[in-house]
Amino acid sequence: MQRNHLIRYMSDVQNFEKNMSTLSAKWDLLTLLGSMSNIGMDTSETRKAFEDLLDEPLLRLIEETFNKSLNELESKAQTAIDILIRNLFERTADIGFLATDDDIRDYLLFLHSADMSASEEMREIKIRKKEALTERFREYVAKYSVYENIILLDTKGKVLVQLDTTNPITHSKDILLNESLRTHQGYVETFRPSDLNHNKPSLIYSYRVSKSESDEPLGVLCLIFRFENELQSIFRKLTRENPYIALELLGSDGTVIASSSAHHVPIGSYLSPRNNEDHQTYYAGFEYLYQAVKTTGYQGYNGSGWIGHAMVPLHLAFRSSSRSSFQKNDLFDSVANAQAYYPQELKDILDKAQKIQSELDITVWNGNVQIANAIGHESPFTKALLSEISKTGEETKRVFDHTVANLNSAMMVQYLEDLKFQSSLAIDIMDRNLYERANDCRWWALTTTFRECLSQGNVSEADREKMNSILGYINDLYTVYSTMFIYDRDGTILAVSHPDEEHLIGKRIGYTWAMETLDLKTTQEYVVSTFEPSPYYANRSTYIYNACIRNVKGENVGGIGIVFDAESQFEAMLHDTLPKDEHHAIPEGMFALFIDRSGRVISSTTSEISVGEVLSLPVSILELSPGQSDAQILPFEGVYYALGATCSNGYREYKQSDGYDNDIISLLYRPIGAIQVLEDEAPAQRVYTYPKPNGTEETCEISTFFVGGSLFAIESKNVVCSLAHQELTSILHASEYNMGVISFEKRMVSVISLAKLLGMEKKYDKEHDTIILVKTVIEKQVVYLGVVVDAIYSSPEIPLRSISHYSNVLKNENSLTKAVIIPDSAEDFSNEMISILDIPKIYAQLIQPYSRPLHKVMA
Repeated sequence: MQRNHLIRYMSDVQNFEKNMSTLSAKWDLLTLLGSMSNIGMDTSETRKAFEDLLDEPLLRLIEETFNKSLNELESKAQTAIDILIRNLFERTADIGFLATDDDIRDYLLFLHSADMSASEEMREIKIRKKEALTERFREYVAKYSVYENIILLDTKGKVLVQLDTTNPITHSKDILLNESLRTHQGYVETFRPSDLNHNKPSLIYSYRVSKSESDEPLGVLCLIFRFENELQSIFRKLTRENPYIALELLGSDGTVIASSSAHHVPIGSYLSPRNNEDHQTYYAGFEYLYQAVKTTGYQGYNGSGWIGHAMVPLHLAFRSSSRSSFQKNDLFDSVANAQAYYPQELKDILDKAQKIQSELDITVWNGNVQIANAIGHESPFTKALLSEISKTGEETKRVFDHTVANLNSAMMVQYLEDLKFQSSLAIDIMDRNLYERANDCRWWALTTTFRECLSQGNVSEADREKMNSILGYINDLYTVYSTMFIYDRDGTILAVSHPDEEHLIGKRIGYTWAMETLDLKTTQEYVVSTFEPSPYYANRSTYIYNACIRNVKGENVGGIGIVFDAESQFEAMLHDTLPKDEHHAIPEGMFALFIDRSGRVISSTTSEISVGEVLSLPVSILELSPGQSDAQILPFEGVYYALGATCSNGYREYKQSDGYDNDIISLLYRPIGAIQVLEDEAPAQRVYTYPKPNGTEETCEISTFFVGGSLFAIESKNVVCSLAHQELTSILHASEYNMGVISFEKRMVSVISLAKLLGMEKKYDKEHDTIILVKTVIEKQVVYLGVVVDAIYSSPEIPLRSISHYSNVLKNENSLTKAVIIPDSAEDFSNEMISILDIPKIYAQLIQPYSRPLHKVMA
């Protein structure tokens, strides 16, 4: 990745660098001023530590910004090629099945036998049969609207019947004819200019039509796919939310064969079919970020080696993330900003920044102590300098905190955007799949054998076997169905596709969908059962697609029911849309669902949620408009999840103009973390406003610190310094409050726990706790003592009037506090007072008794 080149396009990165540059200049000045102070305050190490740490969030910010754009390009390109391949997989089945159609075969046999006859009567018969077959083609394209033309040719290339009356072709010389006559595969797929379709680039599926009793070819059938129409539909949907992205379909050599913006990237132009290391390229004088992907394939079908390609101008690739669509989600801010849900690498950055700040706090705190103990005190300049150094450190850390928080929020937004996109992909796959099911039932209802058999009053056993055989043949080809059956005008089942379902023959269907099917008025209509447990699907829930079967007079004589294998098919659709790692495993805890508008589960990828279960979901999810997507953070079973949701919108005429209404919502869940973690978040540290002395008032220097969330103080004259990362050595025969000893300037100093004195059970943590070293005079001798605190705070100078000493009445002989600081206003200390510790008393009660000879103590 060309980092320096990319940064100029990344506004978020530039803002971070600008902030840090401003702070760096400030640190330069403070380092210079510190070296001029009487206490020799050197901040160069702190500055270097922050600068060294700067690279981590900066690189992470660049990486996240870059990957976000690249991942979006990859998702769009992968979806475009994979959706197309799924569609074309269905086409490979279409041509193989349609080439065995009895009406087409009979027409070719008729022409073969009637070739020698030139009578007027025979010519009229030929015209009628051609019109009938043309009408059959028209019925097919009305249902399978992905085709623009159907052409039937003889074995020499003569056009016999075609649907497109504007196509001038009468005889084809395309070599696909010979391939179709000789292939051992189930179809021939051709994409290139062809005389079969106005000599323009076309996607054609072809196969031979043979005699039923032998493989002798009678002709060739060609299906012309609506290639450009289909690609524009895919591209339009994928670029709707980001019109700056250009999508292309490339040939294996990099030639553009379809483009979302043909004026921008013309068909026939060349783009590299391989990704270079930095995914950057030049095109038409501009720099682009791009991604090229191959299809993942579908059930072993990989198409013609085409490549999905997505590109975006580099100056538009890294625009700041917008999360306006997530503003309404109340949980977003609280979860996205909770450090408990940060990835470990972001937590590590914050920990390092906190460690640097803590060490700076100790340095500043010790500097103030040094001033307080200096003879004649230090100049106000040094005091102000220390304050400014402390503020600059806090400001620097805030920049880190803010940047890391923004990084995490951006990652959370990316999760939501990805889930929203993947949910739209899942529902699109479902709509496209079920579109085919609606087509299948209507087309198979036009099967001549079914129509002829049901037109008779009583169906003979031979006719029944004939229908069973055809249904079995179809079901073997179309494995998305668990079973198929034919029923008469009374709703009684006459034929089934599987021998093990023959017990259904003779039984009447007791569901309204069968009666509704028998009342349909046209061959374009169909009926789908509600999603419910069915005896035709081992009492599992599914959809059954139905179409009426009509005789030659146009009367309804029965119906066909095709039982969708919902359990395996829906789960496979959902599984395909869940993200996978490099080992093709789904990330732990992720799952996907299809639900209806009531929240009832249609399909699930997790054993924890069963089909038929009703989920409690926000109204905003259950009432999504058709085609609308949303993403939210929601609680579920004690865990916060990022959720993406999309409501179905159909495909082509399916669910849009065909009268069928059945809204399904796809849901993708990604776990964020356990809900109770938020409750453990540390509360924000309170801010204390100290009393301000007047110019003539006597003052006292104090040093403050936190223990158990409360603020305490020691007079600075009793403080030596604060220490971090100290190892404690345990000692025998010590007070229960004595945690051990440390070495300081060749002295062994006892360390006590103030937390334990306050009744808290808290172990010493050298990585986070601080030891304040204090001194006092006991029996005319200077003694030292260490006090463990949670964190040091500040070193203010306060007026003596604000210090209230305990009176003899209130004072207890065993009390370890000597006074309290009273604020000028109760709100300044959050309605509290700050206790000043009595160091001589603490030493006398907790250390001194244990420093005498053991026999005197026990006497």
